[in-house]
This record gives sequence, structure tokens and C-alpha cells, in this order.
Amino acid sequence: MTRTTWLAAAAPAVLLGLAAIGAPAAQAQLSARGGPISYSADNLEYMDGNRQLVLTGNVDVVQDDSRLQSDKLTLYFKGGASGGNTLGTGDIDRIVAEGQVYYVRPEQKARGDRAVYETASDSVTFTGNVVVASDENVIRGETLVLEIGGGRTTIRPGAGTRVQGVFRPKQGAAKKTP
Repeated sequence: MTRTTWLAAAAPAVLLGLAAIGAPAAQAQLSARGGPISYSADNLEYMDGNRQLVLTGNVDVVQDDSRLQSDKLTLYFKGGASGGNTLGTGDIDRIVAEGQVYYVRPEQKARGDRAVYETASDSVTFTGNVVVASDENVIRGETLVLEIGGGRTTIRPGAGTRVQGVFRPKQGAAKKTP
């Protein structure tokens, strides 16, 4: 079976596996609202023994109003009774994005060298040259933790550095005295 034929035959199973990402709570999700996930990449590889699905080259993943782009994205499936053993099926345990990672949602944009999404905590942790932008506000640090459902953002500096940022008040926010 050629690689192209194999990918064509495997695509429905991969889509079913990735559709599970959008389920609530213990399932992986990029958007707080959940829903189906669509993706595109230059290459796809599934390693059954490791229960890993690897997308490489211009990876673009979209769920509802959120988008994740990276050079490489690895989905790790849970083992055991709830985990599948066929291509891209089962519960997602975590997602690792590497190389020029961008995460965009309506109220916030984040960038880093690596991002790890953990389903158990429903959070994404960015590391390496982190930049977060919200409206005209910009914050830089070494580590960023986004709690997807909880809407909490935490930024930590690297060793010997400090978190840096710029906040721009909205026009008219300050009260004028007569």
C-alpha cells in the first residue's frame, strides 16, 4: 500500500479521533466552547505502539474561535480500556506543539517555542520566548499558563529576568474632574 493510499484510507479514523478533542471537561479542547476540530499539515504519522499521532509542517488546528499553529504537533492518546489502539482513536491525554507555536483566540494571542496542553488540567503551558497580546497590551516572559475553561493567565519570568509588559488604558477610562 503506498503512503498516499494509506493516508487516504486512514483519514476517516484520524478525523474521528480528532473529533473527540472537542468534547467537554476531560477531553482536549483548544476553545472554551469546545466543538469539532479541523486540521491541516504537510505530513501525518501515527505510531500505534506509542499511541501517538504526529502532524508536521505548517500545522494548523482550528476549533470554534481558537487556532493553534506550529511546525510540529504530537497528540498522545491515553492507554488502557478507554484508549484506542487504532489510528487516531481514543481519549487524548496531552498535545505537544513545537517550533514557532502560535495560539489565537478572540480575546488573546500567544506565542512561544513550545506548548503543552494537558487534558487533566485543561491548560496550555507555553515555554521559550513567550509573548502574550490582548488588545494593545503586551506581556513577555519565559513561561505562560493559560487555563482554557477558567480564563486564567499566568506568566513567569526566566532565570534572572523579570516579566515585562505594556498596558494601554482605554480612552475615556479615566474620570475627568470638572
